[in-house]
Amino acid sequence: MAFHKSRKNCEKYSHNGYCYVKDKESADGDRIFWRCDERGSGCKGRVWTTSGEAREFLRLVTDHSCSTTGDAAKVAVQKAITTVRYRAATTMENPVQIRSTVIQEMSTAVLGQLQNKSALRKVVRRVRNKQQNAPQNPEDRSTLMIPPDYSRYEYEPGAYENFLLADSGEGDQERILIFGRESFQDFSHLIADLYVDGTFLVCPALFFQFFVILARRNDFVLPVFYILLPNKTEITYRRTFQMLRELWPALNPDSISVDFELAIHNAIRIVFPEAHIRGCFFHLFQNLKKHLSAENLLNHYNQNPEFALYARMIVSLAFVPQNDLLQALTALENYLPQELEQILAYFTNTYIGRIRNNGTRAPPTFVPSSWNVYTRTINNLDKTNNYCEAFHRKVQLQLGVSHPTIWKFLDELKKVVKVSDAQYEQFVGGHNAPRKRRKYEEADERILAIVNRYELGTVIEYLRGISHNFKIA
Repeated sequence: MAFHKSRKNCEKYSHNGYCYVKDKESADGDRIFWRCDERGSGCKGRVWTTSGEAREFLRLVTDHSCSTTGDAAKVAVQKAITTVRYRAATTMENPVQIRSTVIQEMSTAVLGQLQNKSALRKVVRRVRNKQQNAPQNPEDRSTLMIPPDYSRYEYEPGAYENFLLADSGEGDQERILIFGRESFQDFSHLIADLYVDGTFLVCPALFFQFFVILARRNDFVLPVFYILLPNKTEITYRRTFQMLRELWPALNPDSISVDFELAIHNAIRIVFPEAHIRGCFFHLFQNLKKHLSAENLLNHYNQNPEFALYARMIVSLAFVPQNDLLQALTALENYLPQELEQILAYFTNTYIGRIRNNGTRAPPTFVPSSWNVYTRTINNLDKTNNYCEAFHRKVQLQLGVSHPTIWKFLDELKKVVKVSDAQYEQFVGGHNAPRKRRKYEEADERILAIVNRYELGTVIEYLRGISHNFKIA
């Protein structure tokens, strides 16, 4: 099984010799529904896969009528054409060189179905002609000029609004570009909760990081800003947030959910001093796993269920009421196996504060109020920043390549924004927001039940109970 791109840059999936085109995602975003690419013949073949990068096959929903057996050679040819298009777009190779590279590992059965040299030459020409219609890719971001077609957004046929909302300016070596729906400013005063996260893989080569900011509207969480950053310094984050405040003066969120990156936390405290910083529990757990790996304990974690439970008890401290945190830490220090001593020490130093020689506790890198989720759980507030993670995956899948040109990035980003427009209209139309998968809802319900009976057991029982559940929460 694998996935590749069609001529129109749509994602295609192959399984058991059949090719499928993407139909849609499930409401919860965890599955993708695919239909046979021979739809013109009346075939109703359909399959489901997971939405992750691996595209794991889930089930055959409807059998094929186009053929009783799959055609592995046809699938291989389509993958080869995808490679031809990619090399035409990303290399200076001539058509003969591209064809030579592509056929190196093909079997004779596949070679017999591959298009002839003339047809492949036309494929290369079409790709490169389309690229030539885009502006030339600048050598550095300070000289970048955004043409009108890329700085505006067509929200309805023939109706446009600004898409480039803010630009730190030509000549700025630390250039910051902020894109988004101009009309969304109309509800900026209603935004109470923001979700912020950055990614590097899909960012155009001229920039360092692609930053997305989403806003909660009732049960919906919608993207509002798409930002290209030159680096990940505190100064840049501060400039970015200040540009947002100037852009939307009425924006004054109660909370901002972010990763555990100190530069972002510091910038938020300066620009949005009244906002409560909510560290993402998922990233808290991921940081723990990074330190398990650094201590050569990750394989042990993956292979030993009891050890994994012990390790998760460390981050389960996030579910303890803040006033009881030190008491719970002491109990955990006396309970965990010695091999986790260094991991617990890292967690204590970073998130609680180490004990100084004079007996006082040093300030932690991240204060407990930023990562404690006890009150969030009681009040049914978000414990993670997974909305941003899901949006980054959508952009990555739409692009199909890492570090695209700025023009390809903006073209494909607008397509993702159009999908988000549909979600916004669902909110406006009074529809229910997409629900979590049932197993996640059940895990949340169990965690809430454990939190509600916090005072009815020992702290070790409490931490073990939480640890049994959050790995799927």
